[in-house]
Amino acid sequence: MPLNTLTLALEGDVSLREFSEAMQDFHDLVKGLSQEIAGSVRIDWAIEDLEAGSAVAVVRGTSEQPQVVARVVSAYATIGHALASGDPIPYSETVSRYAQAITRVLNGRISSIRFQTETDEAIIASPSATQAARGLDYALGSVKGKVQMLTERTRLKFTLYDAIFDRAVTCYLSEDQRDIMREAWAKRAIVSGRVGRRPHTGHPVVIRKIKSVTILEPPEPGGFESARGILAAGSSGETAEQRVGRMRDAWSAKLRILGQ
Repeated sequence: MPLNTLTLALEGDVSLREFSEAMQDFHDLVKGLSQEIAGSVRIDWAIEDLEAGSAVAVVRGTSEQPQVVARVVSAYATIGHALASGDPIPYSETVSRYAQAITRVLNGRISSIRFQTETDEAIIASPSATQAARGLDYALGSVKGKVQMLTERTRLKFTLYDAIFDRAVTCYLSEDQRDIMREAWAKRAIVSGRVGRRPHTGHPVVIRKIKSVTILEPPEPGGFESARGILAAGSSGETAEQRVGRMRDAWSAKLRILGQ
């Protein structure tokens, strides 16, 4: 799998202005890092995925020397880990300044920033966040959702919107799984593999080393009518909305346990 993409993701309540500012800082970092690593070698960076609803941006680099692009990708991951741990950034003062600028959006409402590549990720948490800044918790598992945004330019990847949290989950496929992409597009599916989840919340973020993608049959037309009345308020006075919320929280807790 070639290393040629950089992902920046903002977690939390992100305004349009904050997303725009983060994208400008991201642009400056990618440009400055490319100049420092690649020198005179030209790298063209193009937007591959832009998920405003999830505040995620993915850019892909192309060059006549792909090994140089891979070095920039590796350096980007190194910067992410340095920011997460508070260690000095091992590059120029200019690159360090651009990287630090991205963290300006960490204001409490935006709780963390994720630097991600095809093989690595680092999470930089807000100083006001209650949890410690740490990486994802990985474990073999499955995530159910709807397959969107398939990409097969230079590598195989798709985005799964999980059924519980309605968040984008990046899924990386191997070359021999190419046919899965064609069959799963825009369908509900269960993706099994090495699932990386956010600590403390259990939110799935990425699935690597995918073992299987099971396509789910579409629901029967009008099937929802058979569920009519099952969430009516009980004797405790709990409304249907409250019961749905309680069930969702219970599933979240169960997923966190399974992911450990």
